[in-house]
Amino acid sequence: MDGSLAIGLLGPLQVLSRGHPVPVTAPRRQVLLAALALEVGQPVSSTVLARYLWGDDLGGDTRRAVATVVTRLRQDLGVDAIHRTSGGYVLTVPADAVDVHHFRSLLESARSIACASRLHLLDRALAYWRGDALQELSSDKLVAEYAPRLNEERYTATERRVDLLLAAGRHADLVAQLRHLTSQQPLREGLWCRLIAALYRCGRQAEALEAYREVHRLLADQLGIAPGPELVAARHAVLTHDPSMAAPKSARRIRPVRQRHEVRRLVRLRRAG
Repeated sequence: MDGSLAIGLLGPLQVLSRGHPVPVTAPRRQVLLAALALEVGQPVSSTVLARYLWGDDLGGDTRRAVATVVTRLRQDLGVDAIHRTSGGYVLTVPADAVDVHHFRSLLESARSIACASRLHLLDRALAYWRGDALQELSSDKLVAEYAPRLNEERYTATERRVDLLLAAGRHADLVAQLRHLTSQQPLREGLWCRLIAALYRCGRQAEALEAYREVHRLLADQLGIAPGPELVAARHAVLTHDPSMAAPKSARRIRPVRQRHEVRRLVRLRRAG
């Protein structure tokens, strides 16, 4: 392999070679490629692959059946794309050629750098997502094993990004995005807490309280539970105008300070003229 292959699993399966699409259309080949790409560089046994490909309905010579699918997938990707080892089959592309692993690498890097660069890395990581993880793959077992964890990582990263923007005083920019996110993930309480905070900081207290009532109804109707402590605390903070709900002072002061400097600059220019 020359490292030219790129594989996308954060959405419908996508395979590119030097930027050009590589058609992998057979459902079983798609499942096989996804299974190997999720564990890129590590061997995956024929037994595990067979479960992903055929579920519990295993019969006959599964090793030979898996080998047949591997052979056909090699025809799509190139003969050197998949190696056979004593432990199973290995996809031999670099880890960062698979969007899942590059996404996770960027998140790990974002944990240990300054805020401005952290936001940039989170934006880059989240840009890999084109839909739900492992979307449209015809393997219930593979999707059930990997997709929930990947989707959780996506929304955790999204919440981290929102927190950085809230800390920077950019609450007005976030309201529309958070409304969209809560419509996509209506039972994710953390997103609602952030929407309530953004609305409150925009001076929209009534809308913040209505957002709380909306998620309260959703949780009761769909799960039969009451809002958790974080949501309850957010509502209480809005009602009492708790200082913790206000925008950071440093963020609130950015614009006025800049405005004062601009006024002084214009005064000096007029005097000079």
